[in-house]
Amino acid sequence: MKWSLYIGKPAGIKVFIHWTFILLVIWLSWMHLQQGHGFFEITMGLLFLTALFACVTLHEFGHALTARRYGIETQDINLLPIGGVARLERMPEDPKQELAVAIAGPAVNVAIVVCLYLLMLFFEQTEMELSHRVTGGNFLADLLVINIILVVFNLIPAFPMDGGRVLRALLAFKMKRSKATRVAASVGQLLAMGFILFGLFYNPFLLFIGIFVFLGAGAEANLVSRQEALREITSRDLMKADYPAISHTASVSMVASTFMESREPEMVVTDGDRFVGIVSYKRIIEELQKGHFENPVINLVKEGLHTLSPSATMDQLFDQFHQSDQHIFPIVENGRLVGIVSRQELAHLLNQTEPGTHHGHH
Repeated sequence: MKWSLYIGKPAGIKVFIHWTFILLVIWLSWMHLQQGHGFFEITMGLLFLTALFACVTLHEFGHALTARRYGIETQDINLLPIGGVARLERMPEDPKQELAVAIAGPAVNVAIVVCLYLLMLFFEQTEMELSHRVTGGNFLADLLVINIILVVFNLIPAFPMDGGRVLRALLAFKMKRSKATRVAASVGQLLAMGFILFGLFYNPFLLFIGIFVFLGAGAEANLVSRQEALREITSRDLMKADYPAISHTASVSMVASTFMESREPEMVVTDGDRFVGIVSYKRIIEELQKGHFENPVINLVKEGLHTLSPSATMDQLFDQFHQSDQHIFPIVENGRLVGIVSRQELAHLLNQTEPGTHHGHH
């Protein structure tokens, strides 16, 4: 993570903190000095900031660990001065699972609120007199209120807030996911317009949030409609039918010259139009180095190969892409080779459809 400091790997998930935190610490210390506060107040203020971001981190772990229950890993968690971002590999498409993952973050903050309230009762600090600034003047009460704000704010039904994902999940029980996304994104953009208008007159921070939400909602809607369109593509639509093939009787020296011309890392071996296997450039080089020029290529064919049918869906193609390190995926029908899908082609499509789903919490 460029510009970020690695701070640990709890539960196997890397956590990074953005360098702009230094600016936040300097600004907070400066605010205290301006108010004539001494070392103790500055230390308490920074402790409060640490406690606040511990709550934000726990919120992100709520999402990450719930997603893990459904077999979805989290690439990393990034802490920024405006909140945290858990980068999930993808969002679950089952509405029940998406609802659970989206609501897990705010649920953590609710649990924190309950714990803080119990602590306040224990210390007999039921006075809810707030200091109206992030100084932690009344440490537990301030932290409790900020956690309530985090819950309310994150449940605003607008992407990329949790509330937008909750709304999409609830709508997806009744309609197709792509339509649910469009409706949820429209609601989000409408709310964002409200934020922007309100922000212009009252609070510049709301203006910033409004722009962020507006762009986030639009990006989510575009991504899902692209995913829907790609879903309908099969391997037959993507395959190259005129991919060069090598006869199973060809010798190593003949195959070497074919590789020199094609410059491909792997090639298909066939017997007529019947699929035999794949041979790699690396394997041919090894044979040449051993001086086995006349060895038939059939002896060098790769074991444990993944092939696909012409009707294989994009999801099946992506599964193969993640599970194997093949450079080419042969499309085989009734034992016959009908074409090839290259890893490069799949990587390009994957970039379009899965840009590491973000959860933003601010």
